[in-house]
Amino acid sequence: MVEERKDKREEDKKIKKESALKKFLKKRSFIYLMAAVFFVVFIVPDMIAQNDVGVVVWVIPSTAPEMPPLELPVSELTDEQNTSWNIIKSYKGTDDDGFNLFDTIITQIENAYPSEKILKHNDTMLTVSVEEAARSAGHAFYEVHFTFKTYNAVHEYIWNVNIETEEIIPLNDGARKMMNIVEFYD
Repeated sequence: MVEERKDKREEDKKIKKESALKKFLKKRSFIYLMAAVFFVVFIVPDMIAQNDVGVVVWVIPSTAPEMPPLELPVSELTDEQNTSWNIIKSYKGTDDDGFNLFDTIITQIENAYPSEKILKHNDTMLTVSVEEAARSAGHAFYEVHFTFKTYNAVHEYIWNVNIETEEIIPLNDGARKMMNIVEFYD
């Protein structure tokens, strides 16, 4: 009989431990649910919305089977912002022949990761932002940022675009390098 009592005590302890775990989860499930709702309601819209200073930012996860042509949400663009992004995307150099700037960037990034399909990787993120940089004498300059984030590196390209003359000025070394490739390797 003594042995039976020991067995019953051990079974009672196991039951109490299970119920304590259930109580723990029940008490905190509301907190986890509220954290998820907060993220969806407040954080996700900020990732795609236009902020108050006229900067439009798009974050495009590249998890598609193939790289999309990167069309940005037109509803958030002003005509000038759309024009400046299209000037960057379609720039083919001074001779207007050969590869365009966007295809060159994508090709260079794919060449940097030859053994993997980096554009299909879940951690790969493309970010494009367009903001008005300056306006003088009827000319509007827009600053276009193109950021390509992978699991182990970040590549950022920044240009100033004059939408009146369609002049593109590279502002960092990455942008300058890509423009040189477009200019000289056609």
